[in-house]
Amino acid sequence: MPYHVNSKMPKSNVEKNKEKAKKQTAKKPVKKEMTLKEAIAKFEDMPNKPKSNMKSSGKLSKRQSDLMKTHKEHHTKLHLDLMKYLMVKKNYCFEISHELTQKIVGK
Repeated sequence: MPYHVNSKMPKSNVEKNKEKAKKQTAKKPVKKEMTLKEAIAKFEDMPNKPKSNMKSSGKLSKRQSDLMKTHKEHHTKLHLDLMKYLMVKKNYCFEISHELTQKIVGK
């Protein structure tokens, strides 16, 4: 075999298309996003939860709602919904509900 001839011959278009089709069908499984119900269930199953430290009137306080408005720029809707649930239903302050939500949901 002459030195200038590559031992690997260029692939035909048919072979290239077959390889491309294999790559497309072998996609990674899509990660399912957690729902609010799943996040709440995960919270309920958490051991060593902190005690609630606030009284709730059934809605967010003015300060909490202002903090949530600035907070929503950096976090997902699920993160915000779980935080709101923890503040309103479980009577946690903003900081503790944020820490718990980070552990459960992430950003």
